[in-house]
Amino acid sequence: MANILIYFLKKDIKSRYAGSGLGLIWAFLLPLFQIFLFWFVFAGILKARPFPGSEIPYLHFLLSSFFCWLAFSEGLMRSTTTILENSEIVKKVSFPNIVLPISATLSSYAHHLIGLAIFLLIYTVTVSLHFSFVFIVPVLALQIAFSAGLGMILASLLPYFRDLGQIMGYVLQGTFFLSPVMYSIDLIPEKLKFLVLLNPFTYFAVSYQKMILFKKPPDLFHFGLVLLFSLFALAVGTYIFRRLKDGFADVL
Repeated sequence: MANILIYFLKKDIKSRYAGSGLGLIWAFLLPLFQIFLFWFVFAGILKARPFPGSEIPYLHFLLSSFFCWLAFSEGLMRSTTTILENSEIVKKVSFPNIVLPISATLSSYAHHLIGLAIFLLIYTVTVSLHFSFVFIVPVLALQIAFSAGLGMILASLLPYFRDLGQIMGYVLQGTFFLSPVMYSIDLIPEKLKFLVLLNPFTYFAVSYQKMILFKKPPDLFHFGLVLLFSLFALAVGTYIFRRLKDGFADVL
C-alpha cells in the first residue's frame, strides 16, 4: 500500500502544473497575492492589531497560520473529488483506493508547507529561534491526520451525493471566516465567540500562533482537542470509506 501511495503522490505532484509556463511559480503567486490583500486591508487600511496592546506585526500574525489553512482547505477540496476524478481506475483496477484521498491530502500539504517553511526560516533569522518551534511538528502532523480523515469521509460520500462537491466550497469559505486566521480570537465579542470555538481548525490556528508569536508550547487543552479531533477523524474516515468503497463501481 505504501508503494501505491507514493506512486499516486508523485503523480499528483508532477501533474499539478504540467504544461504550465510558470510551473511551480504558481504555487507562490496566489498565496502571495492573498497575503498582500489581507495585509493591505487589515494592516494598511484598517490599522488592525492582532492582539490588544501587542506590538506583533499583523503580517507575522497572518503567516503564522495562513499556510496551514491553505493546506487544510485545498487538501479537503482535492481529496473530496479523488474517487470521481479517478473513476476509470477505481472501476477497472483492483487496488487499495483509500490511497487516493490520502495522496491528495499529502500533496496539498507538501505544496503549501513550502511557504510555511520559508516564513519560519525568515522569522527565525530576523526575529528569533525558540524551542517552542519544535512543537509545530506534532501539531502539524495531527492536522495532516485530521485532514486525511475528513478527506476519506468526503471522498467516499461524493460518488453517492454529487452536490457535496459544490457544498464544500461554501463550507470551507465559511470555515475560513470562522477561523482566527485573519483576526485574533481575543477580538471576537463574547456572544459570538462560541461560533469560532465550534470550528476545529480554530484550535490548530491558536496553537500555531502561540508557538510562533508568543514562543510558548501549545496549550495542553488545545493540544488534547486536536489530538482527539485527529484520531476521531481518522477512525471514522477509515470506517466510512471501507464501508462505502464496494459500491463505488455501481455509482460512478
